[in-house]
Amino acid sequence: MYSFKSRIRYSEINSQGFLSMEALMNYFQDCSTFQSEDLGIGLDYLDKQGAAWVINSWQVDVSRYPKIGENVIIGTIPYEIKGFIGCRNFFMDTEDGERLALANSIWAFINLETGRPVKVTPDIIDGYQISEKLPMDYQPRKIPFPEEGDIRSTQEILIHPFHLDTNQHVNNNQYITMAIDSIRSLKESDEKAPFVKRLRAEYKMQAHLGDVIYPICCSVLKDDRLVHTVSLNDENGKAYSVIEVTE
Repeated sequence: MYSFKSRIRYSEINSQGFLSMEALMNYFQDCSTFQSEDLGIGLDYLDKQGAAWVINSWQVDVSRYPKIGENVIIGTIPYEIKGFIGCRNFFMDTEDGERLALANSIWAFINLETGRPVKVTPDIIDGYQISEKLPMDYQPRKIPFPEEGDIRSTQEILIHPFHLDTNQHVNNNQYITMAIDSIRSLKESDEKAPFVKRLRAEYKMQAHLGDVIYPICCSVLKDDRLVHTVSLNDENGKAYSVIEVTE
């Protein structure tokens, strides 16, 4: 396990004064990056290998969003590396041990020249200390787009440089921001942004600078909870990513 401490900043909160979902995801992403850098198998190592970790799917379950100024502990547990696939849990806790959020993620190890998955190197396997995965309600990796429900299109999105990460494609958290913004745009003007209790994301292909994304959102009521599924598509209707948000 790897962890670091932080304090919720003003720049990380939403209009209601709580940590935003996007900021929570940034904490998780930073945590795994910090671990890799500290182990010597981070960005410089990957660059020399001509490789990168590419996210396949996320599941994030939130019990409570911390407020501005709260002290938190963010941690990650790599629990499986097999072939070209790596799996990680993440968590955010209070200093008193209250579990605020729990996540599961699946990653693929990619050769950047070919764009194809390759076996994880022995250095990486030896570097990470594999532990047992955390208990949570694990959901399927794939997210089907509903055939019925309130289905609407929202404003298309042009990919700018700020959407990109060091691999020169859209960062996984940017898709989540796009999906949440699409959901927000469909709400009445006096409604707040969706209060996300569970987020699932499936990544299908990579978007790059200059691409245009066409979001389609379907909202349905499941077990007394409102569930939004956003498909972020190319001009031919093929999904870059599918995001499911449960309020």
